[in-house]
Amino acid sequence: MHPLLRITRPGNVLLSALALLAAGFVAVGPEALPQAAPQLALAAGAAMLCVGGGNTLNDWFDRETDRANHPNRVLPRGELSPQTALNWARLLLLAGLLSAGLLLDNPLPLTIAVVAVALLLAYELRLKATGLPGNTTVGLLAGGLFFYGGAATGTPGATLWLAGLATLATLSRELMKDVQDLEGDSDRRTLPARIGPAATLQLATTVLTLAAVLSITAYAQFSGRGATAYLVLVILADGWMLNGCRLALSGDPRVGQQALKQGMGVAMLAFIAGAAL
Repeated sequence: MHPLLRITRPGNVLLSALALLAAGFVAVGPEALPQAAPQLALAAGAAMLCVGGGNTLNDWFDRETDRANHPNRVLPRGELSPQTALNWARLLLLAGLLSAGLLLDNPLPLTIAVVAVALLLAYELRLKATGLPGNTTVGLLAGGLFFYGGAATGTPGATLWLAGLATLATLSRELMKDVQDLEGDSDRRTLPARIGPAATLQLATTVLTLAAVLSITAYAQFSGRGATAYLVLVILADGWMLNGCRLALSGDPRVGQQALKQGMGVAMLAFIAGAAL
């Protein structure tokens, strides 16, 4: 795979598009999906460009610490020059904002995209080194992607539950990742560096437990077979993610945060099933 493509983390880019499309489906349901499809396709393309640009920018800012934390990434391996990576990030972010702006009959998606890019820049320039505020910003960016999907259909309110739960689950995962990267993050005052890995993992578990409780209450927005399918899948997702917290507390934050990522995918399927049935 070409370094310009690999530095965007294409797996995450594709997942962002799937997450946005899932949010759009939850917002409008199967009947209205064909009518909303053009706006969702454009919004998915804009999101992919912005996420790819954000990932590239993240690698540019982290190019020194990644020598210890992620030595196989593009910049530590010397496959791209830092200036090339920075220019590529700028191009992708600009193209993403321009694509979002094409939804001119609905200014909310562009507003969300601009706020997201501003948060991304604030995170990289300052918030990343502050610990919990930086983790929270990443959570908001993840949740905002689902809200963006709803906004592209003109019915963002239907995705508020999904966006809120994604924010909490991502915050929990980010805390675990900081524990995992503690040794290489010598230039950052992350939460594990301040209060210790054990206390950070306990906080991550508390945040995820809150998300699990709220996910059960979201059952009320569905009905019939959709409600049943949602409840079964979301309980499975919650159990999967809470087991990830248990694994992290047992001394394996890498496996724990991977379990959270997998469980978040199952939770997204729960919302899709709830809206489809």
